Amino acid sequence: MQVGPLSKRGAKAPSRRTVLGTVTVGTVLSLITHPAAAVPKIQAIAFDGFPIFDPRSVTAAVRQLFPKEGERLAVAWSQKLFDYTWIETAAGRYSNFEVLARDALLFTADDLGLGISQAQSLKLVGSYFRLDVWPDVKPALARLRDAGVRLVLLSNMTEAMLHSNMNRADIGDFFEPPLSTDRVRRYKPSPTAYQMAIDHFSLPKETIGFAAFGGWDAVGATWFGYRTAWVNRFRLPDERLYPKPVIAAPGIEAALELAGLG
Repeated sequence: MQVGPLSKRGAKAPSRRTVLGTVTVGTVLSLITHPAAAVPKIQAIAFDGFPIFDPRSVTAAVRQLFPKEGERLAVAWSQKLFDYTWIETAAGRYSNFEVLARDALLFTADDLGLGISQAQSLKLVGSYFRLDVWPDVKPALARLRDAGVRLVLLSNMTEAMLHSNMNRADIGDFFEPPLSTDRVRRYKPSPTAYQMAIDHFSLPKETIGFAAFGGWDAVGATWFGYRTAWVNRFRLPDERLYPKPVIAAPGIEAALELAGLG
């Protein structure tokens, strides 16, 4: 679990009055008499797609078609794709993930001076329909299901992509029908996108967790008010934005800890 930075040496500790001044008397009494009630139990978790599905499947497809420039193309393509999602959302526009993946790929190939055919473009964009599942996912999903935690995918990917990948990995039975941002025509980190989980589960926000793959998504979900686990698969440094997600770990154990199963 992540913790905040240590206080600077010699810094004056806040007085008891300062601390209590930020908390109502009723809240303090509740913490004393009912400590467990202060943090509601997580009843449901919304997952971004990539804590479940391995995006390196896309990179492998790029390398197969472009052995020399594959790594460079894959990294630049991914960055441009998410740039496009953020730009469109900021401007109040929306094109679905498959369309933006194609457009970002064509731009990136042009930028790198790589010729790419229509057939190659279709194959690479199609790789988002054929993602491998991370090896730690199925046991964790089983534990969450057995604990009665409801699960849903809340992703920028299209609903068709999500269904295709769930079916390939044979994990559809663990999840409720997926929530694609196509439903609200706003990409994460728009609050409208995160709101889908509340509307779907019909539960208080305090009882819904969010499991993110990208640091930016973990921050966005935390800003929205979810208790958030950052499944930091690539062990990236913390984002310099606050507040931070309550939990961070390199694998799906972050989601288990969020549900109290760590």
